[in-house]
Amino acid sequence: MNTRAIIDYAIQDDAAAMRDALYAEIQDRVHSHIEAKKQEIAHGLINQEEDYEDSNEVEYEEGTEEE
Repeated sequence: MNTRAIIDYAIQDDAAAMRDALYAEIQDRVHSHIEAKKQEIAHGLINQEEDYEDSNEVEYEEGTEEE
């Protein structure tokens, strides 16, 4: 659905169809925002894990050089 369909239903005085279209549009937008946020969080966790692994490798390499 799109915003134009919601407006058309309102003009046609079809309250039930307008409500359904509006709720579907809101649900789609909320769902897409949630999915985008989940991807952002996952990307951050992956980068954090890679940074942690990289820092451990550097510490390990520095520790072996001193021995």
